[in-house]
Amino acid sequence: MKTFNIIALFIAIFIFSSCEDVIDVNIAEGKKSLVVEGWITNKPEPQFVKLYYTNGLNAGNNFSMVNGATVSLSDNAGNTEVLQEVTPGKYQISAMKSIEGRVYTLKIESSVGNYEAVTEARRVSMPIDSLRFKFEKKSTIYEKEGYYPHSFGQELEGKGDFIQVRLYKNGKYLNQDRDFNLFEDEFVDGNYIGDAELSVKEPFVKNDMVKAEVWSLSEDAFRFWTDIQIQLQNGQLFATPLANTRTNVKKTSSNALDVVGYFGASLVQSVEAKVK
Repeated sequence: MKTFNIIALFIAIFIFSSCEDVIDVNIAEGKKSLVVEGWITNKPEPQFVKLYYTNGLNAGNNFSMVNGATVSLSDNAGNTEVLQEVTPGKYQISAMKSIEGRVYTLKIESSVGNYEAVTEARRVSMPIDSLRFKFEKKSTIYEKEGYYPHSFGQELEGKGDFIQVRLYKNGKYLNQDRDFNLFEDEFVDGNYIGDAELSVKEPFVKNDMVKAEVWSLSEDAFRFWTDIQIQLQNGQLFATPLANTRTNVKKTSSNALDVVGYFGASLVQSVEAKVK
């Protein structure tokens, strides 16, 4: 287990998807901070922004939520929405969806201070057109025997694109440390990406139904998830010192509590396949 110098962000990072699973870590006591987490996408399902406080070492996963805040979302096309608090600390985005090229501004006015986050919805630059699976025996390369996913798709021309691929097994989001798949187009711009193996902690078995979601990312969001990936995989013998994960949430009032977390915008494309 790792001891983290910064707190609840690493427990809650995977709640940015609709999944509510959390990561078990030991965390050092530290100064209380506000956590902002949320994402706006084009998926036909409710989107939320969650506000809560970081936890101390012995607090478990029962986070203190920040209720009664005024949370608004606007874009650079003139659209504005005030989010509704559906449960304590959970604010629903009802009308707005992520649109390519739009810049979104989240504003928070709360009892612990005022905050703002700005994010851009980028194109899905590396859509996956198909998934295939290869059976691998246990070896020095593969720790476990099973079927490993490979993706195929055309990367769109124009450098500066970033994506995250999220995998689901029989409807369950895979969110362990080795399930991270982040890609940038620096060396593959405009190429067809064939037979790219996706990382999984547990290989699949026959008849598993697998869904791959491609989430478009801004460079800032890509660096945020890269920070998370480094922290999760930072248990090796020569591990680097832990550092604060970046955030795009800024304080806009002088007396505001320190803040961690991220608010992002993505377009999401998905493909499904059965392991045969």
